[in-house]
Amino acid sequence: MHGNGLPHRVDIARLGEGEHSWAGALAGCPLPRMDALDARVGDVSATLTLTIDRGRPRLQGNCSAVVTLVCERCLAPVALDTAGAFDLVVVDRIEEADGYGADQPVVVAPKGQLDIAALIEDELILALPVIPTHDDTDCDGGQRQFGPAGEAAPARDNPFQALESLKRDDSGEVH
Repeated sequence: MHGNGLPHRVDIARLGEGEHSWAGALAGCPLPRMDALDARVGDVSATLTLTIDRGRPRLQGNCSAVVTLVCERCLAPVALDTAGAFDLVVVDRIEEADGYGADQPVVVAPKGQLDIAALIEDELILALPVIPTHDDTDCDGGQRQFGPAGEAAPARDNPFQALESLKRDDSGEVH
């Protein structure tokens, strides 16, 4: 096990054969793609295991963070527990990925430099919901009433009420 924190980068060429593990928080590292999503990311924690067997590195692990996004229903901030798990083959160039097939995901580490921060950011983005919302009990769904507090909402006319008469025949039956 290496240190308490997660490294931002790992030089695979400097590691020997065997298993190398890290666990802890990813601190002080900007996550620019999360910023582009207007997401505020809390403490990111992760565990990583890099196994090098006959020069073929494989990275396994998981990551988690509390990510605050804008609720698509009420437009208020919503804090989401986000977690991702991964099992990746590490390649030097993207062309090497063709040899593994479509069912084995890969991560590119140019010249043996594995960018841990970018990898964790990728996994957190993949774990985000497509439409972030509060739980139903916590969100008013944007159904706001304007006017004095406690006043009943005004009744609305049904715009399709006029069509009701077209559905009835001369006997009064609805079709």
